[in-house]
Amino acid sequence: MNERDLNYFCSLVETGNYTATAKQFQVTQPAISAALKRLETKYQTPLLTQPNHRARLVTTAAGQVLYIKARQLLKTFAQVELEVRHADEQQVRLGFSHVAGGIWLPKVVEAFAHQRLLADVTTEVAISVELLERLRNHKLDAAIFSSLQPMQSEDLQVFQLETHPLCMLVNVQHPLSHLTMIRAEDLQQFPIIARMPHSLPRTALERYCHQSNVRPNIIYEAHSNQLVEKLVARNLGVGFVISDSVSLSPNVIQVPLKPSQAIDCYMQLAVRKSFLPNAHQAKCIDLLKHIKMPTDA
Repeated sequence: MNERDLNYFCSLVETGNYTATAKQFQVTQPAISAALKRLETKYQTPLLTQPNHRARLVTTAAGQVLYIKARQLLKTFAQVELEVRHADEQQVRLGFSHVAGGIWLPKVVEAFAHQRLLADVTTEVAISVELLERLRNHKLDAAIFSSLQPMQSEDLQVFQLETHPLCMLVNVQHPLSHLTMIRAEDLQQFPIIARMPHSLPRTALERYCHQSNVRPNIIYEAHSNQLVEKLVARNLGVGFVISDSVSLSPNVIQVPLKPSQAIDCYMQLAVRKSFLPNAHQAKCIDLLKHIKMPTDA
């Protein structure tokens, strides 16, 4: 059994056809037949059957087990190849979620530039689910992301970086601007500029209001925290964002939430437990663990 034979076999199961499989791998049909025969000889059982030469191939029970296991093995082989090739590189591949990127990416770039490591780093931004999937699939070396609770994982090492509270953005002319803290009940009579559904700030807003049985009056869904801030600057409503995620204009202030109702956002660094970084990559990842946001951010 080898990787090539498993690839041929999986394609046979999926296409049900020798001709299609041979065309896919640009080999002859006898080569495909020989690979199947080697596998059936090894396991001493039929893996595929064919009622007649024109019929679609039928996978046996043993063949179905081999197909499932082979797909897992082929995925592992591909990941091993990526890891081995990447081991000799100086490059470190970093990912950031949209929320974490807005807050952390400038500071990370600055820290790597000061250490003269910036040329060895590639960065990308994606939603947290896609980011962690790419990390698990060996397409990234580390990811900084945010969530409303600390993450626990069997296959990822997760390091807690910082905690950022959620807060309200309020125009200086708004009736709520004189408050030193805001309760969920204070929002009932005012329009809210919210983030899009399923974003972290939106999920936090819904949780915040639900805990106090408040129904938020959302008048607009913004695609970014920056747009939320700009609309609050025009006094069109109040905004609900992560503290430090926006650069405030002169007529916008942040007002913290009442401590008993506060919601925090956890900034976290994730690295695959199976990742074996070389010395340079390990240095870069260690730098990520020790970057701190400035206290006046």
